[in-house]
Amino acid sequence: MINTGIIGFGLSGRVFHAPFLHVHEQFNLHSIVTTGNLARKFYPSARTLKNATALFDDPDIDLVVVCTPNAFHADLALKALNSGKHVVIEKPVTPLASQAEELFEMAGRVGKYVFPYQNRRWDGDFMTIRHILRKGWLGDILDYEVHFDRFVPRVDPGAWRYTQKEAGGTLYDLGIHMTDQAVVIFGKPRAVFCRLFRQRRHSVVDDSFDLKLIYPDLNVTIKSSVFVREPGPRFVIHGSEGSFVKYGLDPQEALLDAGHMPRGEDWGKEDPEQWGLIHARIDGNIVREKLETLPGNYMHFYDQVHEVIQHRAQPVITLEEVLTGLKIIERSMESAGKENVIKY
Repeated sequence: MINTGIIGFGLSGRVFHAPFLHVHEQFNLHSIVTTGNLARKFYPSARTLKNATALFDDPDIDLVVVCTPNAFHADLALKALNSGKHVVIEKPVTPLASQAEELFEMAGRVGKYVFPYQNRRWDGDFMTIRHILRKGWLGDILDYEVHFDRFVPRVDPGAWRYTQKEAGGTLYDLGIHMTDQAVVIFGKPRAVFCRLFRQRRHSVVDDSFDLKLIYPDLNVTIKSSVFVREPGPRFVIHGSEGSFVKYGLDPQEALLDAGHMPRGEDWGKEDPEQWGLIHARIDGNIVREKLETLPGNYMHFYDQVHEVIQHRAQPVITLEEVLTGLKIIERSMESAGKENVIKY
């Protein structure tokens, strides 16, 4: 059993980490650092702590999960590594690529692992897209567009993502997921062009963005807005042999937020009404039909953490991929400030 402590029990700790650590047979949800009372209510068998120092000092803790505001990721992760713990860090792993390099170097020196939590690699829609591309059904990919839109026209005064400048805003919050997915598929871009928008009152950082990743012979568009009452497609992909269009979000977050535990054969399965439409040449025939979405499962992330810690498996999420994603964010912010294309 991997004894695990979580730092922070907001949306991230409560929804994306605690349920999986509670259910997974190879992990023991040992401690939760929080100033509130929800953790004790939901997980009475876990110890609750008021500060992270007691977590770092506990020799029984093997793994620390950092679920704090982004500005504190690097400092807490370094302290965890220095105390002899492995570390899972919510995205973005650090605000800057240079900080991520420092963390991974420190992990190597102390013989521990850093696991960036890029959970949306295990979204059902993205897993389905990777399956389609491996099959080659769309031919050469020419245009790839992904949206992560919401309708949240007002800023919650307690929402640190929009009231704190350091590593706040939608680009760091959601853009880091979509750039990570693009990097997994297409690798490093040649350049980036980005527009950032601060459209809501009381927001001190970007609410919405429009980002172009520039590759040879490929158009990649990544967009997010907080003013989308009527959602459009989540993914639109066009290739030399066909197209794939997908609406709707992976169902896991909504289920977890409603209190469901990630168990059972039906976990992560999507409603057939949300399946994407593929229109392509498959096995010599033109096909236009709904394609069943592969079931997503964020538990695969923690399966991999276990395999790396206990059996020295190779991490799926690499330092190079993390650095590429963070450098894209950094160059996107530079591009928006200069209103210009920035080479990667």
